[in-house]
Amino acid sequence: MRMPTSFEGSSCRELLILDTGPIRELVLFHAVDRFRFERLRSDLRFISNPESYRTCTQFIASFRRKTTSASIVAELYRWIRETDPKGQARLWNRVYEDFQNMGMDEEVVRLVEMDLRLVVTFGPVDVSLLELARRHADHNPVLLTIDRALQGECQKAGLHVSLVQEVTLMRR
Repeated sequence: MRMPTSFEGSSCRELLILDTGPIRELVLFHAVDRFRFERLRSDLRFISNPESYRTCTQFIASFRRKTTSASIVAELYRWIRETDPKGQARLWNRVYEDFQNMGMDEEVVRLVEMDLRLVVTFGPVDVSLLELARRHADHNPVLLTIDRALQGECQKAGLHVSLVQEVTLMRR
């Protein structure tokens, strides 16, 4: 399902589930903009200026609760490990700050709880997010991602999903 083109007055939103891409984009922008990690500038894809950063953070803040899969932290580790070793502590510090500021919850989804067919197609990290959405269906969750294939699978399953690249174009 597509989300509305604005999140004005959407304080009633209950739960946002975050994929790796949006978290990485937020951390990347902060690293380039505030830490001056210019080598990472070329990695910015969807949050590339202060306005898109502000719009995305306002969208995230419009939800009462935020959660992610513990598998997402492992993907963040893989990404940070591939950056300049001198900046890794600052990147991790930023991840910690973002998680604390968002009040992020992390949940474990066991592999044996996942649909094997979906694991083969999408991998266990993405499937863990689908499982979180199903687990919290009574809270009408929205999954935030940059992955169009995951978006399509969410839509097929009747789950709400937003793409960061669309969110950053929304107007408050």
